[in-house]
Amino acid sequence: MESRGSHRLVIRALLVLGAITAVLGVLAGHVNRQLFDGNTFATNVDEMRRDRDVAEQVGLEISRQIIRSAPDLAALRPLVDDVAVRVAGGSLLSGPVRQAAKSAHDAFAGGDGDAVVLRVSDAGAVVTAVLAAVAPDRAPVSADVSVTLADIGGQDLSRVLVSIGRTVDVLAWVLPIVALMSFVGAVVLAPRRWQAAGAVGRALLWAGGVLGVALTVGGWLVRRLDGDDMNGAVVRAGWAVVVRPLWWNVAAIALTGLAVFVACDSSAPEAFAARAARVRNRLLTRPATTVGLVVRIIVSAAVGLAAITDPLGLIEPLIALSGVGLVLFAIVELARLGADARARDAADDAAMAATAATGESPRMLSRPVTFAVLGVVAVLVVAGTVLQARPGGDVSAVEPDGELTCNGHAELCDRRYDDVAYAASHNSMSVLNEPGWFLAEQTDPIPAQLDQGVRVLLVDVWSGRPGTGVVRTAESSYEEALAIANEELGPQVVNAALRIATSIAGEAVGPEARFMCHGLCETGSTPFVPTLEQIRGWLIAHPTEVVTLFIEDHVAADLIADDIVAAGLVPMIASPPPPGEPWPTLGEMVDADRRLVVMLEEGDGGDAAPWLVNGFEYTQDTPYTFPSVGDFSCDENRGPADAPLFLLNHWLANFTSLVTDAERVNRRAVLLTRAEQCREERGQIPNFIAVNYTDRGDLYAVVDALNNVEA
Repeated sequence: MESRGSHRLVIRALLVLGAITAVLGVLAGHVNRQLFDGNTFATNVDEMRRDRDVAEQVGLEISRQIIRSAPDLAALRPLVDDVAVRVAGGSLLSGPVRQAAKSAHDAFAGGDGDAVVLRVSDAGAVVTAVLAAVAPDRAPVSADVSVTLADIGGQDLSRVLVSIGRTVDVLAWVLPIVALMSFVGAVVLAPRRWQAAGAVGRALLWAGGVLGVALTVGGWLVRRLDGDDMNGAVVRAGWAVVVRPLWWNVAAIALTGLAVFVACDSSAPEAFAARAARVRNRLLTRPATTVGLVVRIIVSAAVGLAAITDPLGLIEPLIALSGVGLVLFAIVELARLGADARARDAADDAAMAATAATGESPRMLSRPVTFAVLGVVAVLVVAGTVLQARPGGDVSAVEPDGELTCNGHAELCDRRYDDVAYAASHNSMSVLNEPGWFLAEQTDPIPAQLDQGVRVLLVDVWSGRPGTGVVRTAESSYEEALAIANEELGPQVVNAALRIATSIAGEAVGPEARFMCHGLCETGSTPFVPTLEQIRGWLIAHPTEVVTLFIEDHVAADLIADDIVAAGLVPMIASPPPPGEPWPTLGEMVDADRRLVVMLEEGDGGDAAPWLVNGFEYTQDTPYTFPSVGDFSCDENRGPADAPLFLLNHWLANFTSLVTDAERVNRRAVLLTRAEQCREERGQIPNFIAVNYTDRGDLYAVVDALNNVEA
């Protein structure tokens, strides 16, 4: 009796070994073909490059490098982005990408390089050639652009990977032989070989199922990666190109196992029907055991989590499972036809009865494999939940340590708001590093500007409607916006920008809302309320900083007030004093946690929002349309001559050379000289030093010099 038990244990061990080595053999063969064959690898990389997310990231990186080489192309950033992304995802780069992939593969296969680098080096030449065709007067002559898709370690890691590759090459043919020998051994050792062959089929079915579950969960995890990041986009594309075809192997293993099971085990139809009934009953009946309840909870939670976090991703495995179910149903019904025919033969009936009399359970592997599968699923679901629950970056107030500082300097705490100079960004919302902005006048978004030291944000607010491509200027404001854009930018620039924007814009689909636009929202826009919420979060995280928001308002003041209320900023707003009365000191504003001053150029909040004042009742400024450095002046422009605040507009109005102009006029020798001159001529410190590209030049050093504080 003990010998029979050991005999069965050996047979089951061989079946399990065969199933495991079959799956591993399939994986090794797939990896060997997809990654270690040079031509296939190059083809895969090129296909990955065509993926929408990868093409966008490659294109944006190409665009960034081209603009670094020709800074004044920043004025046409959306055009450069669009051309670069189209080239990155099109056929023009197939040659360079395949060559780069082949070179990387050769370095990998050789194992004697310092690193394996997959780099596309000719992209800049292709993009600049296209730019020369669409914008011949603005395209750079050439651009040295190199986009790295992958960079794998150093020499030691490279050798390890080469060793793994050679091992996989061997395993790709050794493992299938081991699987075949294990299955043959199980059948030869079994006293009832047809039943043993049926068990081989069931083992292959389980193997295919486990691999299918792993692919499903792996795909769910990969879809959690950020497609707006180069690494995330490449991994997602690699999964789609390299890993997803494994589903054909899953289908081949499972269908082979099913065919063997049905062909060799005459009880297969009944076994399938009984198992389907048991599954149905278990789904509809509350489990009687604690283990069953726990398993049911885990599975329900996993499916629910997938439905919440990735509803579209859940559709793919559900459709696949439905397809598997239909194939199983067809095969079982076909097997039943044969069983019904044999049932009419008395001899076959007797043989079947004799077979059934052995009492051997057709579910040799069900219980251990079931718990193994559930264990793997539980681990992967927990891992996916942990990865999904990344820190959200909740902002909380930071208490200052030690001596109180105001805007970074203890000396400023005792000075009144109107006795301090502040770094200001002109058209703060017009950002080079955000997609869709023509003629950008700053490099980074507003939160980054605040981090860098900007304390006055000059923005324009318009009404617009979200579209399928870009934001559309509201019809009620379109003519005014077009007139302003033509006056400030010039008809030629506006028409070129509108042609490009219109080519990618769809119909307006959303409700009218406020956007920060430089005239026409079609040439660039940033949502207003989300930006206000970002400012609030920044102020909470920096409790000793005083910030000013100066709004060029092209919508009703009550709408702007409503947006400010909705963003939760009102408790932080410092109401300006009545004309003629002194402003509070920065220290008093910090102590009261009233550290945001909000002003409009045209309107005011009236009695409903007295904290929203007309800025040019409190502010005087200089002209702002200077064509050259020699034209700079300190002449009076807007606001009363005795206004307590002084806005120094310091940029050149040449939209074809915004970046290089900013680098020139933001230098200390130019900016501080003019600021000191204007202080002398106007009799007060320039409070708001407004420039383009605040990250270029010496703005912050000049502000410190005006405030007489050390950096």
